[in-house]
Amino acid sequence: METSSPSREGISDWSTLRRGQRVAFNHDSDGPVAGVVEMRTDDASVLWIQLNEGAGRRLIHCEDGYRLKRAD
Repeated sequence: METSSPSREGISDWSTLRRGQRVAFNHDSDGPVAGVVEMRTDDASVLWIQLNEGAGRRLIHCEDGYRLKRAD
């Protein structure tokens, strides 16, 4: 029986994320994107993600429908 790695499961509590952690995320209107957590607000509702391959940064809000997974 195959089990998924805990580090690859979806993240519902963004307060567990720390600066420098690698994440992958997607949204219904956007394909999968990966990067590194650059900053998190104190209430963990907003993340700045530095995207891979020099693709800039993205600000995401917890109520905008993004699904995150750890990518490390």
